Amino acid sequence: MKTLLVQIQGSILQSMGPFKLPMILISILVLVLIVMLIIDTFINKEVNVERRKRGMSALLVLGSMNAAVGMLGQIMGIWFALAAIIEAADVNPEIIMVGLQSTFATTFYGFITFFVAIIAWLILNYIPGFKPKA
Repeated sequence: MKTLLVQIQGSILQSMGPFKLPMILISILVLVLIVMLIIDTFINKEVNVERRKRGMSALLVLGSMNAAVGMLGQIMGIWFALAAIIEAADVNPEIIMVGLQSTFATTFYGFITFFVAIIAWLILNYIPGFKPKA
């Protein structure tokens, strides 16, 4: 029996269309970058301040990029849904709602990645006692 989270995850990934692969790749990059920043912050004895700054900036850019790609996916999905409605002779409201609901999958996934990136940025940027040498 599938749990609710697995059902939601499966339906979101299935309805993302052509944006699925780029958004998943960006999400993986965000997670890899978070791990690298954690290693640089807590494990490495010598902190490379310039590398850390670039990593923190990249974290924000990648998170924002995934949110923007998600919104683009939603706009394109609504555009195509409206075009299909215009061409259809008989339109069932249930089909319209399912189609419009699926357009929100990319936005939802993009903002989840964005929030993870922002939370990681806030935690890593404001660690108490971490004062890199400028």
